[in-house]
Formats: sequence, structure tokens, C-alpha cells
Amino acid sequence: MKHLLSTTILMVAAVSVATAGKPVKKPITTYGTLWNNSPFTAKPPPPEKAEEITPLDDWRLGGVSPIEGGYMVTIFHKKNAGESQIIRPTGTVVKAKDEMKFLSPGASGSYKVDRVEYGKDSWKDTVVYLSAGGRSGKVEFDEKLLTPKAAAPVPQGRGGPPGQPNAQGQVPMVVTPGDPGARPPRQRTVTPPTPSAPGR
Repeated sequence: MKHLLSTTILMVAAVSVATAGKPVKKPITTYGTLWNNSPFTAKPPPPEKAEEITPLDDWRLGGVSPIEGGYMVTIFHKKNAGESQIIRPTGTVVKAKDEMKFLSPGASGSYKVDRVEYGKDSWKDTVVYLSAGGRSGKVEFDEKLLTPKAAAPVPQGRGGPPGQPNAQGQVPMVVTPGDPGARPPRQRTVTPPTPSAPGR
């Protein structure tokens, strides 16, 4: 009886192994709820919003003044020396190295002054908000662009350019011929001494 029971169990086990298929791997999404709503770990922080780059990032404020109809704002390009824009309610004047053009309000590349925030402690803290083509940004003063560059030292001594101090620190007077505003140099006359009579 025991032998018959053991044989039956072995036959059932063999049949079940023979009819079983390959194990199927579950998709990874099956375990998504475990790492999204796990009671043992904190949720990951939301991704940081990338800083938006505006066309005004390369521009610096040169000046601002209220005029009729709004403001007149001057901006300078910090990379392209000599490039500037003067923004008025009537349009924008663009000055490049070799050209100057006028852009009417709303034209491509023309900026509009949205608002001006004057600095409370200093005029250097003034911020101007501009917009163009659906994008907006702000321009501020740059201390490096406001400070004028020092001029090259002038060599001292003789043989320098006219109007420069000489070795003694005196500035020679330069008169340009034909200049109506210049005073002609005064002629100096020396009177010879009168000979005295003999015996006196």
C-alpha cells in the first residue's frame, strides 16, 4: 500500500513538471508602486527648473530717464564693444560698429520698456524690465562698464608733444598760425644803452 502511494505521488509530480511552462518575468512597472509610495523611503525632490536664458543676458544698462510717453533707456552689449541700443516709446535706435538703424515699436529686435525700478540706496541699483517678441528680461548697471579706463601715462621730459609739461614742469604756449582766437606773441624790443660823455 505504501509502495503504491509513493508511486502515485511520483507520477503526479512528474506529470506536473512535464506540463509546466517556462517562468515568465514580470514587467518592471509591476513594482512601480513600491518605490513611488514606499513607507520606508522619502520621495525624491522634484527636478530643479532650469534657469531661462534671455536675449538680455548679454546687455547692460547704460542709462534711463523719463520722457514724454514713457522712458528713454540706453543699453550696451557687454561682449560686442561699440554696440548699443536707445529704446524710446517711438522706437529703438540700434547702433552697431559700422551701421545705425531704426526699429519701429513691435518690429523684430525692438525692445519695449515694461517698467523701471529705481534703486532705493543708489542709482546704480536701478533695474529696467524689457520685453521683445513675447520674451522678457531685465537689465542692470554693471560697475565694470561704468568705470572709465585709465589713460596711458604721458612721458615727461623734453621732446614731448606740444602742450605737455617739459622737464621743469612748465607748459609751453603753442600758437597756431591763422587762428583768429590766438593772441600773437608780443615782440620784445631792447633799447641799446646811451653812451655817456667822456669825463662824466
